[in-house]
Amino acid sequence: MDFVSRHASDHQTPSESTSSYSAPSSHASEEPEYLARYMVVKHSWRGRYKRIFCISNFTLITLDPATLSVTNSYDVGSDYDGAAPIIGRDDNSNEFTVSVRTDGRGKFKAMKFSSKYRASILTELHRIRWNKQGVVGEFPVLHLKRRTSEWVPFKLKITYIGVELIELKTGELRWCLDFRDMGSPAIILLSDPYGKKNTDHGGFVLCSLYGRKSKAFQGASGTTNTAIISNLTKTASSMVGVGLTVDSSHALAVSEYIYRRAKEAVGEDETPCGAWLVTRLRSAARGTLNSPGVILSIGPKGGLGEHGDAVSRQLILTKGSLVERRPENYEAVVVRPLSAISALVRFAEEPQMFAIEFNDGCPIHVCLCGFARCQFCLFTCVN
Repeated sequence: MDFVSRHASDHQTPSESTSSYSAPSSHASEEPEYLARYMVVKHSWRGRYKRIFCISNFTLITLDPATLSVTNSYDVGSDYDGAAPIIGRDDNSNEFTVSVRTDGRGKFKAMKFSSKYRASILTELHRIRWNKQGVVGEFPVLHLKRRTSEWVPFKLKITYIGVELIELKTGELRWCLDFRDMGSPAIILLSDPYGKKNTDHGGFVLCSLYGRKSKAFQGASGTTNTAIISNLTKTASSMVGVGLTVDSSHALAVSEYIYRRAKEAVGEDETPCGAWLVTRLRSAARGTLNSPGVILSIGPKGGLGEHGDAVSRQLILTKGSLVERRPENYEAVVVRPLSAISALVRFAEEPQMFAIEFNDGCPIHVCLCGFARCQFCLFTCVN
């Protein structure tokens, strides 16, 4: 069980063992509906020993992996006070603390753990206390629209777990990216209009993992690129223990960045083995909001969660990749290697619905397709 289970939705999504969807269970249920479970090592005066760290919206539980018996349980509302990475000299350190107490009494004490999934664990621990977590910083920015080469004003929020792009007029969450999901390098500097490497007169690019497209920004009036980048790197390190790498070896020209993005949109030149028109069920922020859960919740817009939506996509299967394209212009939205697919989930109550799970931490993709052959071919390739 040495893995991390991550799912994308606003509130709930399919679990590894769930093949149908239903209403969320109440707090009083015997078995908590875990948002995620991770293998960790607990550090104490008695030594170090493995535990399964289970996170739900109501309870934090540790299990003995040998017997699956509960070793500790803490109520999120009264017995959990926060979590933080232990920053050491070693950049590869994976230790962190969770501040807890027993039965709502006494002082909070820091329990020490270590796990290679530290960033994901801390992200989920911060998220379940969202009502008590404030925004770290807000910055006016200009976002580069690739198709029109225009810089459009937005607000960039830096939170405990990542960044959020907010529409100025509506306040709508347009795009978001967790620190744990940033690539390497995480930030690439853009050159100024004269081609010179100048941080505050150029711009910067935030890079994503899992085949997601990068985004280019500039600090607007009232702030600087340096201030934004500094806030990003410090927050990522202090809150989830992620060291964001800034590529300043050479500044990328805006025209070169637009060319690269256009090339990414074309996708790999591979011979299709099959192609199907599907409906992709997305979470909020155009499918970029990642939140784990255990039950699929279809919202009023037909997407995942209350603010999710549904969009048409063409799913292309090649010998080495699964490509998601926009049917209107054939632009590649996401390209994922078949080797990253761990499972396909079919839903008993909705035969046309299926989910694609990945083995590298990528959130699941949920689709609707009326063609049984589509699901059959995908299942065959994965197996």
